[in-house]
Amino acid sequence: MAISGVTVDERNTGGPKGETPVAKAAGQTLGDADMFMTLLMAQIKNQDPLSPSDPAQFVNQLVQMNQMQTSLSMLSELKGNALMMRELQGLALGGQVGHLSRVSTNQLELSSASGPLSGHLTLPGAEKAVSVTLTAADGSQTKVDLGARPEGAFAFSIDPAALKLPAGRYEVSVQTASGKKPMLEFEARIEGVRLPVSGGEPLLRLAGLGEFPASSITQLRGSATRDAQG
Repeated sequence: MAISGVTVDERNTGGPKGETPVAKAAGQTLGDADMFMTLLMAQIKNQDPLSPSDPAQFVNQLVQMNQMQTSLSMLSELKGNALMMRELQGLALGGQVGHLSRVSTNQLELSSASGPLSGHLTLPGAEKAVSVTLTAADGSQTKVDLGARPEGAFAFSIDPAALKLPAGRYEVSVQTASGKKPMLEFEARIEGVRLPVSGGEPLLRLAGLGEFPASSITQLRGSATRDAQG
């Protein structure tokens, strides 16, 4: 289901159609409470008349059950609030579909339609040599030399077609003369937002890069048609 650029993953998770994890948990709580009361009543009815159980024992059991129900109710409410916040976050991110964003990642999912990739590095100090290496699933590596660079941020481009990189998943690593690991980001247009039905944070699909959790997004850059600076 898609709402304002947001897709809700409706794959079957083993529950009835339309059942959310929170509703399932709430139903389980009620079922446990009913079973407890049934067992408790059976225990009271079937006790030995000549040696009845201590009434305080039943009171303690009821108190414990009440405490458990209160805790489960609070947990269910917290889960519901978390789910609502996740959906609100997804709707807010849905408004960014078509806009540019930056993601901090060392994993890329290239497709046959992937054009030149816009990368960004932030160096903590000047480097005599900087390079980026893409490692495919079969272990083959492609190295892109970026030369000497001053301290600070700079942009670079990786063209999969020019480098003859086939579609697939790639591990990206950065090498510097000093051995320091700078911050690596890629910039692309947001194509869609997905909310996994099993829970978890929203996932953003970036053009030519793949799908990433919202927590890995470092910047929302605005319109993809504008001239991106920095």
